[in-house]
Amino acid sequence: MTWDAGLVARVADAVAALRQPGVRQKGVFGGRGFLAGRSAFVIVWGEDLIVKTAPDEYRELAGLPGVTPFAPGGEKPMSTWLVVSGESIADDPDLADWVRRGLRGIGR
Repeated sequence: MTWDAGLVARVADAVAALRQPGVRQKGVFGGRGFLAGRSAFVIVWGEDLIVKTAPDEYRELAGLPGVTPFAPGGEKPMSTWLVVSGESIADDPDLADWVRRGLRGIGR
């Protein structure tokens, strides 16, 4: 899968605004991942965003409109990873909220 270059740029801007040092990008699951240290916290996947969530937030966030568990290949969902539809992150403040959730998901 290819990733949306515009969304990658928007995520990079959100990370910069949050002043997160040491974040790098890398190919992950066929998308463009953002990593803090060795841990991916968000992945641009097509026009959607895959987000690592904190375990205590997962269930509530999974019930939001436009959010589904990340289950690659239709298999069992991957623990605390969620797919957030492009429509749900169309506004920059919403995107920034999901980036913050991803950082919380890895303990940052």
